[in-house]
Amino acid sequence: MKSVIELPDENEMKMTLRKSSNKLAKDVTSFEANRFKSLHLRRMAPQYEVKELYNINPTLFVALGFFPPFLGAVSAIAMALIFHYDQISNYNWQCGRARFPSISRITNLPLERIPWQLFILFHVPLRVVELCVGHVRYNRLMSIHCTWPRFYNFSRWCYTIFGFAEAIFLVIVSVIGEREDISAHVIFFYGMGLCGFIFYIANIICHSQSLWYLNPYGRISYWVKIVSTAMYFLSMPILFTAFFLYWKKCITVMYDVFALTEYCDFLLNITYHCCAFFDIRHKVVFSVKNVKPISKHM
Repeated sequence: MKSVIELPDENEMKMTLRKSSNKLAKDVTSFEANRFKSLHLRRMAPQYEVKELYNINPTLFVALGFFPPFLGAVSAIAMALIFHYDQISNYNWQCGRARFPSISRITNLPLERIPWQLFILFHVPLRVVELCVGHVRYNRLMSIHCTWPRFYNFSRWCYTIFGFAEAIFLVIVSVIGEREDISAHVIFFYGMGLCGFIFYIANIICHSQSLWYLNPYGRISYWVKIVSTAMYFLSMPILFTAFFLYWKKCITVMYDVFALTEYCDFLLNITYHCCAFFDIRHKVVFSVKNVKPISKHM
């Protein structure tokens, strides 16, 4: 018994091919709308002269924005341990003796605050450039498979706004310490923590729905951000409650809990921002070029 193979109708084949072509054209259009757009004039060969002025190593650029606060904190802590150990160990404060000094107390000592403020103020301009670049690139690198582009764009603006706010609060906390105004220092400190947390969340959302999520390193960076943000979130109520119980109820041991939690948050903050190295490797090039029209008299 011979088997009969039914061939598809010619009209059905044409219809299928037409649908596939339309889908492909739609995908290409969507990709073109989200791909990189040129930041400089279109370089039509005979009309413009392009000269690269210099090329910045992106890893070095991120390092210049990341390491100064870390070096400032390490320098301040080392100086405090060497020169002012008695002032940071088992000292008498608002409600009794505190065995562990907070980072704020260490960086507020007269000598120790010099390297801390110097490195913090040095890194702020680079931090601003990093946020601006991230804001623009998250817009260009949004995945074509993102199902909620409006929320993605909202998160992108939160990333930028609260990233700026975190940097501003960091500068204010560094300048206005416990010696100047303890109440204002505490308010700005918690404001910095809140802005930092919102920045973390917005960054994770944008990362997950953009081409930053792709390998190499995209998924590693994503999960490191998730874990560090979750631990940071769990530490926030401990930090707030411990300081409140010490400040209002004078439970002395609570300040030690506050200081130890602050150390952990400082390390988590460093871990989160270290992900910038994963994010830029093989994905970002910093190049400054001079594009100018070619003189007609040449």
